[in-house]
Amino acid sequence: MPITKYALDNAAMLGLRTQRLDVLENLIQKFITQDERQTIVIRITRGGSVIFEGCYGVNTKPYGVKPDLIFPVASITKPIVGTLLLILQEDGLVDLCDPVSKYLPEFDGGGREKICPWHFLTHSSGLKDEEIWPAVEEYTKTELGLAEPGEDAGPEEWDAFHKLVRQKMGLDPNAPDSDRLNDAGYIISLKQPVNHPPRSHMTYCNYGYQRLKEIIDAVTGEPIDVFAQRRLFHPLGMTDTYWKTPEEKWDRILGRGEKCEGYPWINSERNYQNESGSGGMKTTVGDITKFGRMILDGGVYQGHRILSRRSIAEMTRNHNEGVPAEGDITFAAWGLGLNIKLDKKDDTGILRSHCCLDHGGWAGTKIIFDPEEDITAAIFTAEYKAEAKPLLGIYGRIMNVLYSALE
Repeated sequence: MPITKYALDNAAMLGLRTQRLDVLENLIQKFITQDERQTIVIRITRGGSVIFEGCYGVNTKPYGVKPDLIFPVASITKPIVGTLLLILQEDGLVDLCDPVSKYLPEFDGGGREKICPWHFLTHSSGLKDEEIWPAVEEYTKTELGLAEPGEDAGPEEWDAFHKLVRQKMGLDPNAPDSDRLNDAGYIISLKQPVNHPPRSHMTYCNYGYQRLKEIIDAVTGEPIDVFAQRRLFHPLGMTDTYWKTPEEKWDRILGRGEKCEGYPWINSERNYQNESGSGGMKTTVGDITKFGRMILDGGVYQGHRILSRRSIAEMTRNHNEGVPAEGDITFAAWGLGLNIKLDKKDDTGILRSHCCLDHGGWAGTKIIFDPEEDITAAIFTAEYKAEAKPLLGIYGRIMNVLYSALE
């Protein structure tokens, strides 16, 4: 039963109308029966107690659909990267207001010297993915005489292409992906001009978060996963959260069917070991809501202080006031790794609080942390490819029903 016994027994204290949670249960069931998602695993807490936890749909692996199912959560990686940088800042090893070039010396020239880590955290660096990667592709074609494989190319073909590019550039062709100075795409990107200064606009930028991950690697002298396990995941009891998922847990990572977004790559062992700073993390709804409780409780979880209350205050306030955003200026509101609702009308429900924090992940994951209502929610799904069927926006529907249950 998704509505927990604790919620039923303590509804008045928790400020819940539990009959509205029955509506939520029926709604989620409908999303599965109407084939809106292959899989949905959801966990909601209020005041630190689990009030709703449910598992729906199917898994292509024998493990089935259970609360501890592990999901690749793509961009939900970003608030974790932000937290790790704040930990390093509190240790005096990083200053978010330093130039990025202080930590990555090659990231310099052409205006890059003005970009600081906090600009990347708030997506206000001026850099745009949609400008960087087409320029890298064009350079590879015109200067190196190499054309990228087609969209249907498999990993082996892409590996051969990247190896050839590295050879042409005089880099180590067999270097691991984690070696930034042998990452041909990154090195080529440094040859491109910086078209926009920091804070000229807010544009969601994956490129910046990969640089932030590399700052963490460089400062700590160890892979991000090792540092994160010691300083964040273990203290929070996030026992199923990784960049490089141990092989003995691969069977617990959701298996997606061929209609799902990201298939087949998202099911690959390469993804299970993906160390991307913009989208490589794997976790469970239980683990990520522990992280959310730490944020809502001012940096503390079950007596363990992870961050100071001042770091949490900076992480969760809007740093982009007055910065324009393309399309809708309200989109610019952003903390240090977390989206801030303010006046946004988006896919996470109009009823959530003005101060609500959230982040989404490609292929069907969403987290919501609401300080005003003392709620954490993780909605992890297997989303279908857009061309397979028109997608119904389910996060806003789920959250609006949830908020209707609150007294």
